[in-house]
Amino acid sequence: MQLKLRYGQEELFSRLPESGSVSVRKALMFIKTSHPEIYRRLCDREGLLRESLTVFVNGDHIRYHEGLETHLENGDEIYIVPLITGG
Repeated sequence: MQLKLRYGQEELFSRLPESGSVSVRKALMFIKTSHPEIYRRLCDREGLLRESLTVFVNGDHIRYHEGLETHLENGDEIYIVPLITGG
């Protein structure tokens, strides 16, 4: 399965070894082993996605689907966007 991950200005193209059902969570776990430096920016020490990040799959917010269990298809694009706050 081939995925594209965008985080800020970075783009990561990954081929996941799994051919079955893959979720956003599984994709993050793959990134943990293949690109640990990127994973540390996305998840905390407990493996939870940082609260300051919003995740979209093909432009749709995962909160409107199944959250981190949102199913991914071959060629899907995952966008991870940092929340911008200010006052």
